[in-house]
Amino acid sequence: MKNNMKNKNKGRDSFITKMRSPYERVFSQTNHRTRYRGVAKNQFAMFMESLVFNLKRMVILNEEYGF
Repeated sequence: MKNNMKNKNKGRDSFITKMRSPYERVFSQTNHRTRYRGVAKNQFAMFMESLVFNLKRMVILNEEYGF
């Protein structure tokens, strides 16, 4: 009884997945534990991780769309 109508919302589910994917990917990359004890070090580490993530994404977009 649990999955008796899998294909009922197939189009809606694929649309929602495409919309949510770029945002969920960002949060899935983050670590759930902090590496350092101090707040400043953790803020800097998170800043650098986000910077690298955005640079990687920018390179991929540049290759795809040629900005």
